[in-house]
Amino acid sequence: MPRKDRGYKSLIKIIEGDHLSGASHLSRKAANAFILFSSENRATKKQAYCQALLKLGQELIKAQPDIVPIFNLVNSILYSVQEHKNALSLEKLNLLVRKKAEEFHSNSLKSLEKIAEIGQNLIFAGCTILTYSSSGAVLSILRKAKKKGKKFRVVVSEARPMFEGRKLAQELGKLGVSVTLVTDSALSFYLKDADLVLVGADSISEKAFVNKVGTYGLSLLARKVRVPLYVASERTKFISEKWKKRAIRQADLREVFPGRLKNVKIENPYFEEIPLSCCKQVITPAGFLSPSRIPSAIRKTRLCQDLVQQAQHPFTSEKRKKH
Repeated sequence: MPRKDRGYKSLIKIIEGDHLSGASHLSRKAANAFILFSSENRATKKQAYCQALLKLGQELIKAQPDIVPIFNLVNSILYSVQEHKNALSLEKLNLLVRKKAEEFHSNSLKSLEKIAEIGQNLIFAGCTILTYSSSGAVLSILRKAKKKGKKFRVVVSEARPMFEGRKLAQELGKLGVSVTLVTDSALSFYLKDADLVLVGADSISEKAFVNKVGTYGLSLLARKVRVPLYVASERTKFISEKWKKRAIRQADLREVFPGRLKNVKIENPYFEEIPLSCCKQVITPAGFLSPSRIPSAIRKTRLCQDLVQQAQHPFTSEKRKKH
């Protein structure tokens, strides 16, 4: 829950400057901003209240335009308000906003638990799991499997340049899991002995999922050696193609080289799209979903027309983000 000594406007700035937290954690911070808004707002007219609420939603999306769960959080709250604003008083609308934000925060944590319970069924005694980058959902699955007494091995790469793989390896080691930490280029060497590849996702659309650059090559090699690849994701990371940005997001170029080189163009893409056909199944809180079932799941999302008409396209930032 949000701290009472921190206003929602201050929290927006904190969210904007957070480039280390995962998408789920950032979306829970955004939910806290709505909770604080419901406590701090002093509007006396419904129109002014709704305008202020829309502005808050737009500012949260702008603060982290690449974080899909924040967009889905904003959309769900604005849609509910749009649906009930004629029937409810201003006071009850405000209570509705708070309730929806609290539900989102709570459901986010519950979703990870459900994913963990479902995903751990893939892990059997003595198996080797290979993972790339770092994912809260993947960590939850492995933690749950360990709690159930399963003995398994995990191969984790460093995930340069942010080295988030090192952090994941450290967390797993503390849990007592047998971990092998390797360089990214060594993943192919260990893949042939793996039983499955388990990765997270920043977003999932009708045709592809987004994860750290390097995942596509790993998925193609996994298919070549017939090792199944599974994607673990909360439902809040599902988004339609028409809202998803396709441009490659560039990170800090100094992570590749600290200066300039004559006749050398430096690029540092962090994320890439991977066709859903590369994964065997998506692990969601509702169970395993085959790639063919993803489009119908996305079509169930209803969009707030105020957000569609007035908010800028959510995925326009080139700032560095980490999933």
